[in-house]
Amino acid sequence: MNTHLKLGLLLVSLFLSFFIGAAIFQSIEGDLEHSSVHWYFQSYYFCVTVTTTVGYGHITPYTTGGKFFTIFYALFTIPLLVITLADIGRKLANLIGIAETKALGRVKNRHLRFLVVITMTMFSGIVVFLLIPGGIFVALEEFWSFMDGFWYAFATLSTIGFGDIMAGMSYEVGPMGSAASNVYIVAISMYTLLGLTWPATLWVLVADYLYGSKGTEQGQEEGQKTEAVAI
Repeated sequence: MNTHLKLGLLLVSLFLSFFIGAAIFQSIEGDLEHSSVHWYFQSYYFCVTVTTTVGYGHITPYTTGGKFFTIFYALFTIPLLVITLADIGRKLANLIGIAETKALGRVKNRHLRFLVVITMTMFSGIVVFLLIPGGIFVALEEFWSFMDGFWYAFATLSTIGFGDIMAGMSYEVGPMGSAASNVYIVAISMYTLLGLTWPATLWVLVADYLYGSKGTEQGQEEGQKTEAVAI
């Protein structure tokens, strides 16, 4: 199967699992007296936190049916996410391999090249996925400091999910259940999924270095071929 088609199918399956899972969870848990779920996009957010293993703990199943659903849902969607992230991480690592060949082609020391690549990838991710989103969260969340925004971004993308602070739970963007609030929740879920591609890429780069995988080397070879054609 074409790798791009495979990735597309994985992404479609992942988002379908969020929306369908949210509908099922909402039908089981919604409108109960002690339920933590009161509208559809809360259930959607719950499904995202289960799949990404962030698990902030702000939404939890109350009924026996909800708990059984969460168990089976996690058994299906967590492996699906792992496969998707591994696929994306491999593609991004190959692109980094091409850039590495162009920028560091004259450096023969493999260890030095890896150190430069992993450092640049790490710091780029910190800026793009932690510092910039941290500032955005400060603007959108009531009473948050920059450290709060940065801390939330780190806890989310590391999948630690302490749950001490939660984006999307204030009325700064809009009342709970409003269109603005729902869009914000979907945007947070998109940020979470996109941000997780950063550690996934780091894992692939480190695995390639430690175990001599050919993945990044293929990217480097493609970069060499590109240069050869250009010459």
